[in-house]
Amino acid sequence: MCLQTLICIPILENNDGGCYSQGRRKGGSYFQGDFGKRDLHYEHGGYEHLRSRHEEGDGNMEMKDVYEDSRVRHTPYTIRRNRRRVKWHHEDQIHITRWRERKPSGRAVEENTRGRTMENWFKVTIPYGITYDRTWLLKSIQSHCSVPFTPVDFHYFKDRARFFVQDARTASALKDVSYKICDEQNRKILIFVGPSAVPYSEQNKLKPEQMEQLKLTMNKRYDVSQQALDLQRLRFDSDLVGRHMDIILNRRNCMAATLQIIQRNFPELLSLNLRNNRLYRLDGLSDIIQKAPKVKILNLSKNELKSAWELSKVKGLKLEELWLEGNPLCHTFPDQSAYIRSVETSVTFPGPLRPLGG
Repeated sequence: MCLQTLICIPILENNDGGCYSQGRRKGGSYFQGDFGKRDLHYEHGGYEHLRSRHEEGDGNMEMKDVYEDSRVRHTPYTIRRNRRRVKWHHEDQIHITRWRERKPSGRAVEENTRGRTMENWFKVTIPYGITYDRTWLLKSIQSHCSVPFTPVDFHYFKDRARFFVQDARTASALKDVSYKICDEQNRKILIFVGPSAVPYSEQNKLKPEQMEQLKLTMNKRYDVSQQALDLQRLRFDSDLVGRHMDIILNRRNCMAATLQIIQRNFPELLSLNLRNNRLYRLDGLSDIIQKAPKVKILNLSKNELKSAWELSKVKGLKLEELWLEGNPLCHTFPDQSAYIRSVETSVTFPGPLRPLGG
């Protein structure tokens, strides 16, 4: 039983039981909560756990200035600056340090970035980034950034949007974008940049032979005539299990590898079936907007999605069919109309939703 535009979603039964441009906000207030997200270790599933103050300070303190000498990396206050104020956000354990805007001289930049290579990674954090449309946010940042950049591992952690970039020059350019973009309430958007460990998906990239095997497995599951790819229960595919490959699509490295293969080998993909993969969040799938923009049919049935808000992460797709039956989110609304309104708000459809028979 489903709803259509053609959008296929199960019918709910009644259940008691200056600034440059204005940002497009996703629903909810500016100060958002946890949205029911799991508190997982970033290293184990591609997501992050709540760091303590000491962990944030150990190479990941989100400092507004990225020109930080490695010799004083753990004692940033030994760097001479005109300090403005230091504030702890106790509820999230974020350490935010703000400085007066004073650009380092060319010599200072050269000295402070000496020894850094293209292998250095930086974490970019947008506080309350969860309230903004991902596509709009990244385009707005890129339009103000003096150098082109490719965001790696874009995801949400609590109320923040985060991604990674790979060199100090890009990090510095992104730091300079802070306060230059306004949202629809005319609030300036902050951007914090700081040194980081190598992102999860980069640390755990599939080996070439694993990528080749995954590609062969996906080829077997591709219907050329329908331009449809069936990846349901992918983890348990006998070809992968027989080679001791554990492809879990909740892991960012696995989803990234899957989308990369789709982009390279199935560029005309129209239908993607991700049924029964125990997906509980769609951060990793959000790259489908760039990797497979022609997808019209998306099957997310029999997964573990608990909030319709997760669907906003694939909002850039122009979907004609969306299957959601068997997800916990289907039973969180008082009636069918509330359910439909929530899904319509989260996903881009070419027309109004209407129920299908059966």
